[in-house]
Amino acid sequence: MPRISRYKKFTSDRSGFDTFEIQTIKDGPYKVMPEEFDTPPPSRKSLGGEGEVSGEFRTSGSSQDSGTLDTPAGFDNPTVYITAAAGITPSFTHPWMRLSGSNAAITVTATPAIVRGREGQVLTLQCVDSSFTLTHGSVNAVNLLGSGGSVTIRSGGAITLYYATGNLAWNEASRTV
Repeated sequence: MPRISRYKKFTSDRSGFDTFEIQTIKDGPYKVMPEEFDTPPPSRKSLGGEGEVSGEFRTSGSSQDSGTLDTPAGFDNPTVYITAAAGITPSFTHPWMRLSGSNAAITVTATPAIVRGREGQVLTLQCVDSSFTLTHGSVNAVNLLGSGGSVTIRSGGAITLYYATGNLAWNEASRTV
């Protein structure tokens, strides 16, 4: 004689997951699993929501740059549009620079390709739209790893460089193209 289970299989009205009928809870017009049951918060105190401000405002003596209302210095990382002839002028205000070729893929032909820095400065260039190409060479003041030549950074890719006064160039540390 086949064994018949006394617990019927049940599919939750809310999530669609399977459970057993004996484990369900009635939540309004729905039968749901216990972990799906909507219980009210334990207190009537507001939990906050859109447009509500809580906590204290930062003072000018805080460790974070105050910036302006439109562009908070500590949080805004603008996209810099570059051209082949103008090259790249590093901004060390942010941990990396978001770059985009001006409406098209470009090869940076400026001399130097990246404005010279100071010993030990680290610069990460992240492509966020149109790709850009850097060429290896002392004239361009860019020293690429591997075979040299050139590297094209496409959207989503990044290259990290450090400046060395020994060769007066930005030297590649890593890249993701």
